[in-house]
Amino acid sequence: MGGGGDKLSSGTFDDPKHVVYGPGLTRTLYSTGTGAFCGALYGTCIAAWYPDPIQSVGRYAASLPGRTDYRAVARTVARPAMWFSLAAGTFTATECAMEAARNEIKDPWNSLVAGMAGGAVIGMTTGRPQIVAAAAIGMGLFMAAVDISGPATVYDEPALHYKRMGVLPKQHVESDALTELKEKYPQHKNL
Repeated sequence: MGGGGDKLSSGTFDDPKHVVYGPGLTRTLYSTGTGAFCGALYGTCIAAWYPDPIQSVGRYAASLPGRTDYRAVARTVARPAMWFSLAAGTFTATECAMEAARNEIKDPWNSLVAGMAGGAVIGMTTGRPQIVAAAAIGMGLFMAAVDISGPATVYDEPALHYKRMGVLPKQHVESDALTELKEKYPQHKNL
C-alpha cells in the first residue's frame, strides 16, 4: 500500500508521490475517506471564518437569537465532507472500473474518463447542467494532463537539484567594482 521504489519517491506515507495499490474497493474507500477528511477540514475552516453565529432556519432554529446552533455547524462541516468524498470516490471508482474494463493501468484515457465523472460530481453542487458539463470536461482534461506529465513537474531535474542543493564557495569572491567601492568608502567595507 505504500509508495516508494522509484527515484522520485522517498517511500514514506506523507510522500507527495504516494500511490495506493490494491483492489479497486480498497483504493475507492481510501480516496473516499481522504476526501471526507479534506472536506471536513474545509467545512471547519468555512465555519470558523465568519464571526457571526451559525444558525438553523425553521423547525430546528436556535431558541436564543445570536447563539450558534450545533446542528447548523454540523451541517456546515458535513456538506463539504460529503461532496469531497463523493467526488474522490467517484473518480477512483471510475478509474478502477476503466482499468478493469480496458486492462490498462496508468493510462491517460482512464484518468480522462474518471476526471470527467469526478468533475460532473463537482459540477452537481450547482445544480446547473451547463456547469456540470463544463466541470466534467475541464476536470477530465486536467486529470489526463496530470497523468500524461507524470510525477515530475520540472523539465531539468539535475539543474533544479543543483539550484536547490548547490554548494557555495567557502569564501565569496568579490567583483573588481565592489573592491574599488570598498577602498573608496572604507567606513562601509564591512557591509
